[in-house]
Amino acid sequence: MASTSLVGGVRLWGVLALMVAGCSGNGLITSTGRVRCDGQPVATGAISFHPLDGKTAPQGGPIVAGRFRVRTQRGRYRVEIVATRPQPGGVELTPGMLPQEQYIPSRYNADSKVEADVNGWWSSSVSFDLSTAEAE
Repeated sequence: MASTSLVGGVRLWGVLALMVAGCSGNGLITSTGRVRCDGQPVATGAISFHPLDGKTAPQGGPIVAGRFRVRTQRGRYRVEIVATRPQPGGVELTPGMLPQEQYIPSRYNADSKVEADVNGWWSSSVSFDLSTAEAE
């Protein structure tokens, strides 16, 4: 009887080891979180993670209803966030479609100094609270 439970235990550990190797074999983990601007969820936009070490390509994805989900390597990143909305009083260049304005300040995208640590085992969570008020 003891040998049967030993074999079962070895099999269990082997299966667990294969699961861990399979889940983390490519080194990517899921980064999730929320993005708010002036206290409100960003309705639609995009987020990108640019590795500070420059060893891997940037990764990004959509923001929907203030939430995002991106697969990245573990590490430290510079984060860029963009979002547009219809421009009030704008002239329709395409019938039925108002021009769009980028309302997220450049300090969160083109000139971003925002950083994030992605360091979870299988996943990492990070949130961003942005402001359109002038930076001090």
